[in-house]
Amino acid sequence: MLSETLMRNVVEVITPQELESKLEGNPKGYVGIEPSGRVHLGTGLIIGNKVRDLMDAGTDMTVYLADWHAYINDKFSGDVEKIRLAGEYLKGVFTALDIRPNYLWADELVSKKEYWEKVIQIAKRTSLKRVKRAMTIMGRKEDEAELDSSKIIYPFMQVADIFDMGIEVALGGMDQRHAHMLARDGAEKLGYEKLVAVHTVILAGLKGAGRMDPIEAKMSKSKEGRNFRG
Repeated sequence: MLSETLMRNVVEVITPQELESKLEGNPKGYVGIEPSGRVHLGTGLIIGNKVRDLMDAGTDMTVYLADWHAYINDKFSGDVEKIRLAGEYLKGVFTALDIRPNYLWADELVSKKEYWEKVIQIAKRTSLKRVKRAMTIMGRKEDEAELDSSKIIYPFMQVADIFDMGIEVALGGMDQRHAHMLARDGAEKLGYEKLVAVHTVILAGLKGAGRMDPIEAKMSKSKEGRNFRG
């Protein structure tokens, strides 16, 4: 049975039985974070503490600094230098919280031909309708791809990240569910190991407007008015 500590602030595990089995063998886990601003409570405490909990349970955790993904998602208006500076800052925050995972930049994966082969393989097995639904993982709505088609690539990249790193346990908020389910389905089609998804609660922002919309309500690192201060 999964411990009470491991399940703290967790909304769902897909599936608990699979996670119990994987924890017997020191699995590879990860959480992907776009470096995009100051670290808020959702990242620092909810995700950070869950990284620690998974490490304590025997998972080899990597914090994936998704610099290319942040660029696609228009963080810092696409200023890559600022995005990477924010990534270094994120490392410092986790160190200050005594959370010491592995770190990997997306830039280290996208330079490989094999990575883009995976992106294409996943795209060829995914409908446009489904990938547009998955755009909620980046805090975007489906129609935003009409103005910037690069955003369609993002979910395919997230699944390719998982396959390329050999991830067995993926951590994220409930907003990451579409991508993780896409990865589970894609694993069956492409012959990769099916990951376990651990989804945490999402802290709502301080602004009242749009609270019924999970995209609008999610606390944001890049919108300071929605961040808790402490």
